[in-house]
Amino acid sequence: MIVAMLAALVIAALSGMGVGGGGLFVIYLSLFTDTPQLTAQGMNLLFFLFSSGASLPVHLLRRKLLLGVIVLMASAGIAGAFLGTLLARVVAGGLLRKIFGAMLVVSGIYSLKRKETVPALAKK
Repeated sequence: MIVAMLAALVIAALSGMGVGGGGLFVIYLSLFTDTPQLTAQGMNLLFFLFSSGASLPVHLLRRKLLLGVIVLMASAGIAGAFLGTLLARVVAGGLLRKIFGAMLVVSGIYSLKRKETVPALAKK
């Protein structure tokens, strides 16, 4: 129980810094706790709500948030979650794990390869 709490604390801190803790949490649950993929993804959604909610005040104080962009991204996220739920019902768990793993690898490679740029709005 202590190991799980420490893992959650570290992953939540990384998530709050924008490192992509959600993917790390699913990996932790899948590899170290033998949690089924769909269950791990559902737990990740709940975990993300609390970890992102805890980091929200810091981001509100440090940055100007664009409400229109937030609404657009939230709407797309809700639609994507709905479609993903429907798709997860028809895709086998093993294939879902492979797709998720491939997505993490591609995302990681993209993050390593892309040139780091700071948008003009983020500069102070």
